Amino acid sequence: MGDDAGGSSLTKKFSLSRGKKSSQRAEELRKDIPIEEHMWDVEKMFSHFSVDPSKGLSTDQALRQRKEFGENRLTPPKQTPAFIKFLLQFTNFFSLLLLGGGILCFVGYGIDSSDDTNLYLGVVLVSVVLITATFSHFQEAKSEKIMEGFKSMVPKKCKVLRDGSPTVLDAVELVPGDVVELTDGDQVPADIRVFQTSELKVDNSSLTGESEAQDRYPDTCPPITDENGVVKPLPAIEATNLMFYTTIVNSGAGKGVVIGTGDRTVMGQIAGLATETSAEATPINKEIRKFIMFISAVAISLGLIFFFIGVGLKTDFIKNIVFAIGIIVANVPEGLLATVTVSLALTAKRMHAKNVLVKNLEAVETLGSTTVIASDKTGTLTQNRMTVQHCWYDGKIYRVPAARNKPQLDAAMASGGGTEALYNPADTTFQHLQMVGTLCNNSRFLNTDRFDEQAEAFNVGQQMTKPDFNLLGMDCTSDASEAALVKCTQLIRDIEEYREANERLFEIKFNSTNKWALTINKSEFTGKPVLLLKGAPERVMRMCKRIMVNGNEIELTREWEEKYTEAYESLGGMGERVLGFAYKRLDDTPVNFPFTNKPEPNFALDDLTFVGLFSLMDPPREGVPEAVAKCKRARIKVFMVTGDHPITAQAIAKQVGIIDQDHWDSGHATVVKGDDIRSWMELSDTSAQQAKWDEALSHEQIVWARVSPAHKLLIVENAQRRGEVVAVTGDGVNDAPALKKGDIGVAMGIAGKDVSKEAADMILMDDNFASIVNGVEEGRLIFDNLKKSIAYTLTSNIPEIGPFLMFITINIPLPLSTVLILCVDLGTDMVPAISLAYETKEADIMDRPPRNSATDRLVNSRLISFAYLQIGVMQALAGFFTYIVVLNDFGYAPRILMGTGLSYEEESLICSLDSDLRPEQCGYGCKEPRMEFPKGVETYYKNPAYGEIEFCKGGCPVPFPGTADPFSEFTDAGFRGFGGGTDAVCGRTCEWWQEVKENGLVVDGEKFDIKDLLGFSNSTNASENQDLRFIMTADDDMLFDEYCGKEGDIKYGFPGRGKIASGRENAAEAGSFYWWNGSQQLWPNKGYQENALKYAQSAYFVSIVVVQWADLLIAKTRKLSVFEQGMHNNFMNFGLCFETVLAILLSYVPFLNTIFGTRPINFLHWFPGVPWSMLIFVYDEVRKGQMRRNPGGWLDRFTYW
Repeated sequence: MGDDAGGSSLTKKFSLSRGKKSSQRAEELRKDIPIEEHMWDVEKMFSHFSVDPSKGLSTDQALRQRKEFGENRLTPPKQTPAFIKFLLQFTNFFSLLLLGGGILCFVGYGIDSSDDTNLYLGVVLVSVVLITATFSHFQEAKSEKIMEGFKSMVPKKCKVLRDGSPTVLDAVELVPGDVVELTDGDQVPADIRVFQTSELKVDNSSLTGESEAQDRYPDTCPPITDENGVVKPLPAIEATNLMFYTTIVNSGAGKGVVIGTGDRTVMGQIAGLATETSAEATPINKEIRKFIMFISAVAISLGLIFFFIGVGLKTDFIKNIVFAIGIIVANVPEGLLATVTVSLALTAKRMHAKNVLVKNLEAVETLGSTTVIASDKTGTLTQNRMTVQHCWYDGKIYRVPAARNKPQLDAAMASGGGTEALYNPADTTFQHLQMVGTLCNNSRFLNTDRFDEQAEAFNVGQQMTKPDFNLLGMDCTSDASEAALVKCTQLIRDIEEYREANERLFEIKFNSTNKWALTINKSEFTGKPVLLLKGAPERVMRMCKRIMVNGNEIELTREWEEKYTEAYESLGGMGERVLGFAYKRLDDTPVNFPFTNKPEPNFALDDLTFVGLFSLMDPPREGVPEAVAKCKRARIKVFMVTGDHPITAQAIAKQVGIIDQDHWDSGHATVVKGDDIRSWMELSDTSAQQAKWDEALSHEQIVWARVSPAHKLLIVENAQRRGEVVAVTGDGVNDAPALKKGDIGVAMGIAGKDVSKEAADMILMDDNFASIVNGVEEGRLIFDNLKKSIAYTLTSNIPEIGPFLMFITINIPLPLSTVLILCVDLGTDMVPAISLAYETKEADIMDRPPRNSATDRLVNSRLISFAYLQIGVMQALAGFFTYIVVLNDFGYAPRILMGTGLSYEEESLICSLDSDLRPEQCGYGCKEPRMEFPKGVETYYKNPAYGEIEFCKGGCPVPFPGTADPFSEFTDAGFRGFGGGTDAVCGRTCEWWQEVKENGLVVDGEKFDIKDLLGFSNSTNASENQDLRFIMTADDDMLFDEYCGKEGDIKYGFPGRGKIASGRENAAEAGSFYWWNGSQQLWPNKGYQENALKYAQSAYFVSIVVVQWADLLIAKTRKLSVFEQGMHNNFMNFGLCFETVLAILLSYVPFLNTIFGTRPINFLHWFPGVPWSMLIFVYDEVRKGQMRRNPGGWLDRFTYW
């Protein structure tokens, strides 16, 4: 074989493009198949492949071809390992944020393990990410099985000529140039150019969508002239001398030469498109990603701001980290991803009950935001089986109702035909039409159970009388047209009984030359032969001299020919395939006459009687017109995208309502042919191409006919370019690339090929297009419910963030701990948030236009305003009110809390009293004394004479009245105050006393000696040097002299001890005492103080639960009153109980108190949040009521989320 004979033009094209970039490959895949062999004569083809058609390739030639082009198999795509897919679940920003927070918590716990809060928080955050990622992986991850679907279609064996001998080979061994023999039922093993045929027909329905089997001839395909007069090559997909990889030989036999194998076939191009096409991110995925980025940016920004504020205030670094994490955790709704995933899974389960299998969870919502449904015709909008629609006899067109059984036919005949008259089975002419259609027909019912091979065959004649029998769904032998005829006539008379009564004597089968079929039968009435003929109407009409009218045979005049022509064109114009029927009585011919047609028929064929016409069509599925009407009401465009003829496609489109006559008349509807798309793609100017696409897509109603798989993909891509959200439906191999490219792919579960099912996101298990409308409704409902769930979840962010803001800004004790925030987000809020997925639809859900992804966002400014600035603020006020009530009950009045927050949990509060003995000003005194000092230094705190005592741990006690401790920060009259400086209070040592005694105490540049200080303590004027009156008392001076006036090694006091209060915290005033249990105390009690805060934090947490009761109720609807919607959502009712019970458990179960830092609050402390909960409910009911009364008003525009 010469170098120039390496393969087809398609083979060369693919060989040359192997090194090109993927973008170039993608562009090539979207163009028409580069095949030229259908335009060559057979001699040129034999020469090109260097093959002798009688001998085939030699073994050496085949080996060279296989070395160059490889095996005849499709290349599988690269697979991502399952563990990589699982790890990718952790790479979204949201998960990384929580993981980072968890790691920081572990770091904090490692540095300071005295507080288990960081450990618990870290474990919870990491667990949240792990659980969510695992759940998402198992719910959403789907293995890439597209190529497996193609593999299941690849032919296993084929008959090939090699080295002059026929041999059976595995199909993978075929190479370009091989001569292949094919017969009835074979699967085509490669792209083949036929050169010899015998009544050859192929079923291309899985590839082109054409219901009828297509004839194949060896003749060269001439060029075509388009509507502009330009001569062009016939597209390969329409060539009548090509057979394509994986299609089926319907009937006949033939031989051909392999011109393309594996990836270099039409099917290979579709496989390439399906695997090369990137799956589009779903709208809900984009919305969630945007929301996560927004909320994460807010969380991190606030966290960093408050972290640096803490750094500026010289707060402990680890404490700053924990605070920053708290801010982030409070802002980020940790349960959102789990809530979304579970909500989608629940909806998918609900869809499954409606015969819709959801493979990609997010696809459900996508269907709700769909603006265009691009639907395949054959098998999706139609039944993919030919059915008799009309008949013409006695000069009139009658409708033939399609019925599943005899009772249904009787009911249809009794109801009348509406605007169309029904045929009358008793009409003599129709009985002759029935006779020809039944007897000149080789189709038989396959009356065995295809699911049980052992079951006995059933009698169709008996079964068809049952009301649950479906004759239309039965499989038949022969082609689709003959099957449609017997399904029509069987209900009038059992065809097997009819044929047995009218024995067949002779037959001439249909062939592409005659375009008719003929039988001669023995008449059951006369016992004489009768000739029956059916075929192309124009051929049948030319063989007739008479026509039957009202049961009488009359001369076929020009008038009757015109009536026939009008009927033929009318039926053809409706997209129906028309067959003509004729007969001739052979009364003068004996039954045993040796009829033959070799070499010519030995009986006359030019004096037949024309009986009438039957017209057939692949009819629409039941419920499709209603489903299309619902789509129109929901403002969703329905495109028909088919490889079938434009006239047929337009007729079906009008039947199902995709094209309305008024739109067609006004120019708002159009039919775009594949040739139009080809001419657009030949334009060199990209903008000119887009202009053509935009012009076509601007029509409101569109049918795309005679399009190739690459064209389908272009249709989807250009619609998406215009901002449409495209749902693609289909069942054939030809739909796979577009199914994957669409925003959502919907495949048929029964008729659908494996390839289309794997490429799709959803599968209609009942193959009912009408189920898509249910999907649209569910998709819109889930978007509504996700909005409600997010609105419910976000409102608790403000009462969660508020405590940290108040803690940092006005420095109050932290009202809500980080762990309790997680208890809200991942505990009490989780089930109620999920319960909103069970909420039923609101009344107007299918009357709204599709969601505008640019403006109608999942989380918009109105929802943020509602959740944060309206409901969230009310919830925060409820929490703070409850917090204040509880602390006040423990003796910590609101006025003393500001300025005490940073050290509240570590240090003891010291308060001064007013004249009514109420705390007036609170602050902090001295830090705890150091435990370790340089070797040889002994202190009052650590004295060998008394062992290891911790006399002033947590703060020195206040001396009893009449006693004194010169080294303590207290006198028996209270705290000494910081008027004389920190050392004068916290650093009182022998060295300090000696320094004051010798050099005096300098305060603000003024020097005071011991006598001055003693004088201040004895002064009766309380306002005179108030801040210095407790620095040195007479008892202090005496005791200093006693302990420090002697020589020795022991040094008393607390050297290096500083004050607690930083610049933002209150320092204790002179004369203050410890304050706890609502009164002055002589000893510190940090445990009481800490417990009081824990009780207040627990009550704050409980108040969030209480106000979330109302929040959940108002989130049930976006505009309707809760009283209209009702409380029928049982799962939500359970959610209300769940969050309440969980709050009770967290508050009152001892070991949970330890883990989460909660306390068993008093029963009365549940009630401070109740009025706020009622306020939230009433506020929202009033708001919604105003919106309903004034649609489009200010409230509607600015608060309808």
